[in-house]
Amino acid sequence: MLTKDMREVKRNAYGLELFAKEKTEFIAFYEEYLQKELERLEVQRKKFMKGLIPRIIAAPFVFFFIYYAFRDFTMFVIPAAPLAITGWVGLYWVRHKKKLESKAKKVIVPKLVKFMNSHFTYEPDGSLTIDDVNEMRIFKHKADLGAGDDLIKGYVYDRAEDAKTYLSFSEIVVRNDYKKRQKGKVIQKPLGMLVAGLLFKVEFNKDFGRSFTMIKPRWLMKKRKYRKKLKQFDDERHIMQEVLLENPMFMKKFVVHSTDQIEARVILQTDTMENLLEFVSYVPDTIKRKQTKRKKERFIPYFAFYNNLVYVLIHTRSNHFILNIMKELDIDTVYDYFKDINLVLRFIDDLNLNLKLYKK
Repeated sequence: MLTKDMREVKRNAYGLELFAKEKTEFIAFYEEYLQKELERLEVQRKKFMKGLIPRIIAAPFVFFFIYYAFRDFTMFVIPAAPLAITGWVGLYWVRHKKKLESKAKKVIVPKLVKFMNSHFTYEPDGSLTIDDVNEMRIFKHKADLGAGDDLIKGYVYDRAEDAKTYLSFSEIVVRNDYKKRQKGKVIQKPLGMLVAGLLFKVEFNKDFGRSFTMIKPRWLMKKRKYRKKLKQFDDERHIMQEVLLENPMFMKKFVVHSTDQIEARVILQTDTMENLLEFVSYVPDTIKRKQTKRKKERFIPYFAFYNNLVYVLIHTRSNHFILNIMKELDIDTVYDYFKDINLVLRFIDDLNLNLKLYKK
């Protein structure tokens, strides 16, 4: 496997090492270290499909057989037979799908994670938490139910600059489902699903003091389903106030609120705003598959700057580290994983988070 010392280190205008990987680097790594592993998984997937399709075809015939064999008990058979047949097919699906995904997470993802950065660790069952989401203060009500997996954490290290940036990220799904009651009356209705996607927590290496700054897409404010879930700051009684910045494109794209107007402007300097715009406008491609246009509802980014950390929450309504076993497992299957991991590295590169100037 290529190590950092064996390849040319890419640097930006500040002289900082760029950690995001290129598509060509991924393809070379895949062909040498992962292609055979995925081909073996594809053989197992095809074997699974050969067993699944006959079950699906046989299901209606099994139903009619049960119906006519037990027609004297029709009132019991009609509701019971479909459930039994669905369970028969469903158990086969779940058992084999889980087996394939477990192998991918043991063989494919760990190798890919180490390729992305040797200082990363991978925990298939680990995740960031509800508390991390609530720290962002994005939503009107706190999340009270949540789950996640595929935790990747560690740091990037620029040896020449002797600079480290610590990070962690995972998939996460959070909800607000509990009603708030007072004297037996419901005073706060639950909001339901808040977010499903990816959460990054990255060290900024700059002292924010005690300030808190959040950024959310402006177009969300025009949608009622989002307005009712997001925290509003409409008057001067709130501690946080809207920050007006000098980049018209950034202001058109985002709404910024902060407890400290001056500190927010220090954080969101000209190059930072431009880099955030570049980060959210980037659309990753594919290798073999036909590329589809990304819907903006499938990539909703929220940012929070607090306690010397940057939180990035991206609502995608997707489960990222899974196998779609109805499709052929090919290089794009792994490339999808690669793009998600590369996203946080691009964020570090785009915002120059490893800049020693920002060290506390």
